[in-house]
Amino acid sequence: MKKILFFLPSLNAGGAERVAINIIKLLDSLKKFEIHLLLLEKSSEYIAQLPVDVIVYDLKTKKTIFSILKLRKRILKIRPHIVFSTLIRTHIAIDLALVGIKNKPEVIYRSPNSPKLLLKYRQLSFLRKYLLERAYRNANKIIAQTPEMKDEIIKYHNIKAEKIKVFLNPIDQDLIDKSIKNIENPFNADFINVVAAGRLAEQKGFDVLIKSFRKVIDFNSKFRLFIIGQDMLNEKENLKKIIVSLNLENKISFLGFQENPYRYFYYSDLYVLSSRWEGLPNTVLENLYLKKPVVATKCIPFMNTLIEDGKNGLLVDVESEESLANALLEYEIIDVEFKTITFDTAEISQIFQHEEEKNV
Repeated sequence: MKKILFFLPSLNAGGAERVAINIIKLLDSLKKFEIHLLLLEKSSEYIAQLPVDVIVYDLKTKKTIFSILKLRKRILKIRPHIVFSTLIRTHIAIDLALVGIKNKPEVIYRSPNSPKLLLKYRQLSFLRKYLLERAYRNANKIIAQTPEMKDEIIKYHNIKAEKIKVFLNPIDQDLIDKSIKNIENPFNADFINVVAAGRLAEQKGFDVLIKSFRKVIDFNSKFRLFIIGQDMLNEKENLKKIIVSLNLENKISFLGFQENPYRYFYYSDLYVLSSRWEGLPNTVLENLYLKKPVVATKCIPFMNTLIEDGKNGLLVDVESEESLANALLEYEIIDVEFKTITFDTAEISQIFQHEEEKNV
C-alpha cells in the first residue's frame, strides 16, 4: 500500500485545511493508500473529522520555517511514496527539507490562490516567489483549482503545462447533509438574514461588505448581516470601527468560528462573498450545494462558471460598494435554478497515483 504524507501547519478553520481533509477522506474511501498527516500543532477544530485510520503527527512547532529539520527527519522515517501540501509556506518547507535526500518521494503541491492576484495585492515577496517557483520546478505535480489558475501558474511562475492538473475543490456532501439535520433556525425570521464566512483578513473584503451594508439598511432596514470566521490578524477591531462609524452595531454580528457553519448557510436568505482574491471559494460551492442564492465578487474568472447571473446568484465587481449593495437589495430576482456540482473520485485517485504504478 502506497504511503501519502500530508503536511499542514494545522487543521484550524481555513479553506485550504478543509480541502485537505476532504481530499484525505476521498483517498481514504478508496482503501488504496496509507495516509499520514504531519501538523505543526495537533490541536485543531477539524481533527475529529479525520478518518480513524489516518496517522497524525505533531511537530510541536509554532512556525513553518522552524519545522524544516523536523519535517526532514519525519520524511526519512516514514519514507512516504508521495508528499502533499496545500499552502505556499508548506510547499517551500517541503522543498527545502528534501534537499540532499536520495530516493525522494513524489511531491504534489496544490496552488491555494490565484497567482495573478497574489502578485497584484503584493502577497508574494521577491524571496517567497523565488522559493515557491523553485518548489514548483522540483515538484512532480501541481494541482490548480480551476483552468484559469493553471494558465496563471504557467504564465506567472513559468511552469510547464503538463505538470499541472486541474481539480476543483471537493466538498464533503455527507458532512453537510448530516450538519443540517434536526437543527434549529438560528435567525429571526422577521429579518432578511445574510451570511458571509471567512477568516477576518483583507483578502475577504469584509470592509467593503460592511460599507455597502449602510446603503442596504438605508433602503431596507430588515436586512441583517452575520459574519462567520476567526480573527487571525486582529482585523476584527478595524472592522468594528467601521461598523460603529456607520451606526450599524445592531445590524451586523460577528459569529466567530462555528463548528457547524452549515446551519447558518442553510437557514440564511442568501450568502455573500466579498473577497478581493481567492483560489476557489469553498463556501460558494457549499452554498450552491445547499441551493442558496449567492452574491459574489468577480474575484476569480471561474466565478462566471459557478454563478449564472439571475439563475443561482449575482456577480459584482471587486471592491465596488455600490454594486455589492445593489446586488444584495436585488437578491429576490434570482430564479434559484441550480446546477449540480460533482466531483470525480477516480480523478483524485489518478492525481495521487504514484509514478512507479504508471510504469508497471
